[in-house]
Amino acid sequence: MLISPIHLRTLVDTLALDGHPFREAMALAGLDERDIDGQGPWIDESVFDGLMRAAMTVTGDPAYGFTASTSLAQTRYGPHALLIVHAPTLRHAFEDIRMFSPLIVEETELDMVISGEEACLLARPMGVTPDGFRFRMEWLMSLCVQLSRRAGSQEGDLLDCTFPYPAPAHVHRYETLFGRRVRFDASQGTLRFRAALLDAPLPGHDRVVYDTLRLQAETLLATRYQRLDLVQALRQAVFRSLPRVPDAAELASLIGQSERSMRRQLAKRELSVPDVVQRCQRELSERLLREGLLPIKQIADETGFSSASCFHRAFRRWHGVTPSEWRER
Repeated sequence: MLISPIHLRTLVDTLALDGHPFREAMALAGLDERDIDGQGPWIDESVFDGLMRAAMTVTGDPAYGFTASTSLAQTRYGPHALLIVHAPTLRHAFEDIRMFSPLIVEETELDMVISGEEACLLARPMGVTPDGFRFRMEWLMSLCVQLSRRAGSQEGDLLDCTFPYPAPAHVHRYETLFGRRVRFDASQGTLRFRAALLDAPLPGHDRVVYDTLRLQAETLLATRYQRLDLVQALRQAVFRSLPRVPDAAELASLIGQSERSMRRQLAKRELSVPDVVQRCQRELSERLLREGLLPIKQIADETGFSSASCFHRAFRRWHGVTPSEWRER
């Protein structure tokens, strides 16, 4: 997965603000000043994974992901980060995180499912090693809890919090932040809370500031799509929409083109909208299978297939084997 280099810049600045040897962390990760240019070309997530692990090394804190999520350096992410701070409700904040995630990451790291009186955040953080993945998971889940606390959540409002890895040595940090309802070795990272919190007003909301920041973020997103190659733009739009599979008209709207123009440009490359969608489904399913955290049925759901049997047929068409056989290999 490709990500914006602003992640590198933000973490380096976080280390610097905390008084840690950030240059040592950069050296451990094999980075120099040119690599942490926030406006530079997008990078593979493995580069950031190396810096996250280096940050834990130089700080001596295996739970530094929790600390990093509270840093003032987070404003480096731009107007969409400030947008969350000034959102009118928790619902707006989480919806904005998902909507503007293509500004910094190719695949969204956070989804939300609402069922009756409960809401559940599903976390799929970047990271290619266990330590890097855990660092980013701690960062992401800590941020979500901080937002819920701003909405006035009490201990009883957070119903449970799950993590897809064994309990780390610093498990007490989890219990301090998330309470006693923490479970490890789960199928995925989730934060379940009372849905009523979603519409509680957030302190600090200023309508003029929020509307101004949102316009800036929308402009940046439109510019991002315009600069991207058509297929790249469509890929980001598809990843942003999954597990719901968008139709051609919606995809054209998301990337700021007419449907007719989009189809014509794809045809010149001997591609179609279903081709692009299926490539995204294939890449996401392969990634989830490699992670080995979710059952096949859930992977089918996450990648937008109507049933596990439909997913099996598509996967066999792509690879000549079933998802289970591919995972075992």
